[in-house]
Amino acid sequence: MDGGSIEKKKTADEEKLEKLDLKISQLKAQRQALEARAKEKERKARTRRLIQNGALAEKYLGCEGMAPEEFEKFLQEASKRLQGN
Repeated sequence: MDGGSIEKKKTADEEKLEKLDLKISQLKAQRQALEARAKEKERKARTRRLIQNGALAEKYLGCEGMAPEEFEKFLQEASKRLQGN
């Protein structure tokens, strides 16, 4: 075996390592993108739920037009009454 074939082998191994490193980087990027999409989906679902619950509260509690501070006080009082305090 001459020294030239050993050098070629190292180069081929180095190329394989570089390709694997690139694939690892790509997979990490894909994972981050999937995690970001999942978080965005959760945020959107929460926002939708909050809007729907707020609309139901306005409909059934008659609090249309109340400022958020007033509505919070209203809910605090209602909660105290329901708990019997």
